[in-house]
Amino acid sequence: MTAIWEDQISLHSRVDPVFDTVAPAATWKDSDAHPTNWDAELGDVSLELERDQAVLPTTPDREGYFGPHHFSYWASGLRDHRNLMAGAERLGVNVQRYLDMGCASGRVIRHFAAQTPEIKTLGCDINRKHIEWVTQHLDPSVVAFQNTSIPNLPLADGSVDLVSAFSVFTHIEALETTWLMELDRILAPGGMAWITVHTEETWLEMGQGWPLYNAIKNHPDFTDNASPMTSDRVVFRWKNDRSYSSNVFYTWNYLERVWGRIFDIVETHRRLPVFQDVLVLRKKG
Repeated sequence: MTAIWEDQISLHSRVDPVFDTVAPAATWKDSDAHPTNWDAELGDVSLELERDQAVLPTTPDREGYFGPHHFSYWASGLRDHRNLMAGAERLGVNVQRYLDMGCASGRVIRHFAAQTPEIKTLGCDINRKHIEWVTQHLDPSVVAFQNTSIPNLPLADGSVDLVSAFSVFTHIEALETTWLMELDRILAPGGMAWITVHTEETWLEMGQGWPLYNAIKNHPDFTDNASPMTSDRVVFRWKNDRSYSSNVFYTWNYLERVWGRIFDIVETHRRLPVFQDVLVLRKKG
C-alpha cells in the first residue's frame, strides 16, 4: 500500500488513534524488575511521584521503550529532566520556555509539566499518534504539535530558552544542518540545545544487546564495526516512502567542524545515559 503524501514527511497523519493506558508510575515502582537501580541513581522520588499522577503510555505507544518496565520508563524521563535542568543551571540559562523536539508520548515533557510547572513546555513529533497521546493524557499546560521532516517549526524567533532532541539527529539523514539552523532561529540569546548523537565511539562500542546494533546489523551495507568509521558521517538508510528510516553516525571532527559553525559546543557527554552521546550547544553571540 502506497503511503499518503503526508506520511512521506510525517507519520500517521490521517489516523485517529484509540489508546489504552497503564496506571501512574507510583503503581509500578515496587514491582519493576528492570536491572537499573533507580534508588541509587535518583534517590527518593516520592515527591516527584506524588506530583505526577498522569497515566503512562502502554509499551507500543512509547515505541517499545523499556518494554514492560513502566516505572523505569517514567524514571528515565525524570533522569533526563534532571540532566537538562542541571545543564541549564551550569550555563546560567533561565529556562522559561522549553521545547522537546521528538517528544514521542511525553517521556520527558511530562516531568517538566509535573516537576517544573513554571516552565512553559512544548513538544513536537513527526508521529501524530504521539501528539494525540500527549494531548489526551498529559497536563493541559503542555502544548504538543506535529511537525514534519522538513525543517520548519511554527515558533517565533528567539522564543525558547531550552531545546532537547533525544534520539532525533540519530535518524536525520537529510537536511541536518538546516534543522540545526531552525533550532538556532527559535532559541533565545544564550539559549541551550541538548542533542543526543551516535558518534564514532558509539560505532566502535555497539554490540549484541544494543538496540542500535539490532536495528542495523541486517542492513545490506553493514558488515562489522570492529574498525573505525571510514568517513566523517555514515548513514544507514532503509529505502521506503516514509520519514524516519535511517541511522546516522558522526565523527567528533565532523561535529566540531560542521555543527560548531552554527553553535558553540560547550559540553560533550559520553553515553549519557546509556547508548548515545550528548552535545550541549549554546547559541552563538
